[in-house]
Amino acid sequence: MGQDQLAKLIESGESETIEFKATFDREVIETATAFANTKGGVILIGVSDNGEIEGIQIGKETLRDWVNQISQGTDPRVIPEVEFNQTEEKNVAVIRIKESPIKPVSAKGKSFRKVGNSNRVMPMQEIAEMHYHSTGASWDKLSAKNASMNDIDYVVCTPESGHLIKTH
Repeated sequence: MGQDQLAKLIESGESETIEFKATFDREVIETATAFANTKGGVILIGVSDNGEIEGIQIGKETLRDWVNQISQGTDPRVIPEVEFNQTEEKNVAVIRIKESPIKPVSAKGKSFRKVGNSNRVMPMQEIAEMHYHSTGASWDKLSAKNASMNDIDYVVCTPESGHLIKTH
């Protein structure tokens, strides 16, 4: 990513697909999870919440360590793309997260999703619905336990009147 592209991302501000973090911490992993559960996104490390470029110190193994922390801290694993950029003579890391085809993704037993520019913990019902949706299943395909054919109402449309008649 070029300096111009990075500057445009920062100018656009935080959103559902862009997150600023001054440093790499556990919230970065939560954000990666939230992006994987929604549309994907970009995390900029070294940029404050108000869009100021603070920069970060990056060692020889830093980016690889961050990739490992994200992939090992998520289930199913999220493998980010990470690159290093310099702007205004300060270091900024760009972490790209793709939308996961298998959802929900969790971090330490919690699943997150993006709502505007914030991460929200998903309630159990939403987790179940997201799982069924991502696997192509639906609640309608589940069998009703302890149900028999006698529990089914039949609806018949009469040709003469076009009215529906419920029978049992």
